[in-house]
Amino acid sequence: MASKLVDKYGRIAKKLRISVTDRCNMRCIYCMPTNNADWLDDSQVLSFNEIVRLASIFADLGIEKIRITGGEPLVRPSLENLINSISMIPGIKGIGLTTNGLLLADQVKQLSSAGLSSVNVSLDSFKEDRFKMMTGVKGVNKVISSIHNANDAGLDVKLNTVVIRGWNDDEIVDFALFARDNGFTVRFIEFMPLDGTGIWKHDLVFSKKEMIERINLNLGEIVKLHNIDNQPEPAMLYSFIDGKGILGFIPSITEPFCGNCDRARITSDGRLLTCLFENPGRDLKGIMRSGATDEVIERYIVDSMSNKPEGIIKMIKTKSLKPTLNLMHTIGG
Repeated sequence: MASKLVDKYGRIAKKLRISVTDRCNMRCIYCMPTNNADWLDDSQVLSFNEIVRLASIFADLGIEKIRITGGEPLVRPSLENLINSISMIPGIKGIGLTTNGLLLADQVKQLSSAGLSSVNVSLDSFKEDRFKMMTGVKGVNKVISSIHNANDAGLDVKLNTVVIRGWNDDEIVDFALFARDNGFTVRFIEFMPLDGTGIWKHDLVFSKKEMIERINLNLGEIVKLHNIDNQPEPAMLYSFIDGKGILGFIPSITEPFCGNCDRARITSDGRLLTCLFENPGRDLKGIMRSGATDEVIERYIVDSMSNKPEGIIKMIKTKSLKPTLNLMHTIGG
């Protein structure tokens, strides 16, 4: 089915990120406001029935893949029930989950059985003291165990690593080796101004070019892979010459991919974000709870997506980047 979600730049939305909670069991420095206690009330967060209804509407409009995000989505009880319901929606070809991994090992079998097909696990350091410094908690070994458990359960596993200059850039080679030794995909992400702590500045951005140079210097040359699916992806994929392990680079600051963006996002409190940096977004929850029909909601979504902004690339051109342009813990990855 041809997508109806086309914007004025000709971009077609095929993927939807849905945040199911703003709550998290970590306090990552590039995401969560320090000592945040102002969680949304349960009444402010979309119910599973509301999420399934919106997912069905988006599927009718051409969305093919859905990713469940947070906050930390696994702190919301019975998430497998939501995944099972979404898996039954006609037109949905895959359901993914983005998680910090702390709770994943205990739930991975239920999630996989419910229809989950892939998982992205956030991991920014292999060193316990640094892990705690960056996330506010201990648990690096638990996260690594969860990664292996998810792989053993048959899920497509990727690691997301946010690289911050002076914080963890000295572990880039270690993560590349982890990908090579275990056959996983590790995606290195440039630090973006979506931080609740307000620490972002351009000097902390460790660029894709620098990451590749460091890997080439220490481990030998990596080669770029062709996109065999011919689908827009934020990560530029590379591998070692012998094909072991895949390294992805998401250069959102130095080489933004806005021109190929095929995503839409729903925040935990029911706002539609046509762009990661759109704020405050469009109030889908309010329209839905006012009694609007599916047809009215569809028209609202189509109109909203048609007016999708150019993206972070415009902010870079106009030199208007600054900390806390949006809060990642409410919108997910």
